[in-house]
Amino acid sequence: MATIEKRSGKGGTTWRVRVRRLGQPQLTKSFETKKAAQEWATEQEAKVFAGEQLASSEARKRTVADAIDRYLEVTLPRSKHRKNASEQARLLGVWRELLGHRALAGLTPAVVAETRDELAKRTNKAKRPISGATVNRHLTALSAVLRVASKEYGWLNKNPVANVSRLEDSKGRERFLSDAERVRLLQSCDKSELDALGPLVRLALATGARKGELASLEWANVNLERRTVRFVDTKNGENRTVPLAQTAVDVLREWRKGRLPVGPVFPLSKDQIDKPWREARAEAGLADFRFHDLRHSAASYLAMSGASLMDIAAILGHKTLAMVKRYSHLSEQHTTAAVDRMAEKFLG
Repeated sequence: MATIEKRSGKGGTTWRVRVRRLGQPQLTKSFETKKAAQEWATEQEAKVFAGEQLASSEARKRTVADAIDRYLEVTLPRSKHRKNASEQARLLGVWRELLGHRALAGLTPAVVAETRDELAKRTNKAKRPISGATVNRHLTALSAVLRVASKEYGWLNKNPVANVSRLEDSKGRERFLSDAERVRLLQSCDKSELDALGPLVRLALATGARKGELASLEWANVNLERRTVRFVDTKNGENRTVPLAQTAVDVLREWRKGRLPVGPVFPLSKDQIDKPWREARAEAGLADFRFHDLRHSAASYLAMSGASLMDIAAILGHKTLAMVKRYSHLSEQHTTAAVDRMAEKFLG
């Protein structure tokens, strides 16, 4: 597999090693001594024997920054994650800062793991260490780039992130509105200068939809007779139909009065929602409550009303039950109460 060639010239004698294997690129390297050449050749042969593929010329020539740039420019805009492009660009910007200069050939699992640990020491806007879940989102973003670099670009033989362990996720934020908080918040929203804020927040609580999904909701995807709304091309790249409670139907009917039922239901960008939301939240005394917590509130209300975890996952658009297990204790409380009622009626 390896051949060593003695080469003499004006600069002296060098030993050139060639490592060949059928179906893989040739690897060459020169050394000042035969011993060093033999040691390196033996090391490369051991890697080949162990099943490791040799770094291609593209992997030696291309950098992590090259892979990230091509992914953002070419691949992401046509992928199912394009709706989340700004977030992906933010996550990958961190990797570009930390590893952008490194050749892909030198990007081993050990290097990625070391950088993962460095990233885990950073702090968030609140000056607290970032969570394991945040670090894992960064790893997932980088893995998507390197997977494509391997399968489509031909720049890598394999994705090194696949062999890097994820950090332990936090249990997830479980903040949801109490009855009193919900009343105060809705009253503040109704008094907002943004007349859409009240209906918007009520629909968020009724459907568990994300702010971006509500901002892009079209009247064409609202069916008040069948009591459904359809969110198109959501964060995970799929469409999702959600049933509407009668109160939510009433809210939308009232909001539609005097308006043409075409185009966006709420003709606002996410940024236009933020300032009025912060003001209403502050007036309601909910400084620690985020717009995304309306989604947690909706899921919590569903769990407390007897919805199964599968029901909650379907309504919120989660792909796995693991993402809704944080609400399982609320479902269990309802289940216990149902069992007690059954026993009292039929077994007492």
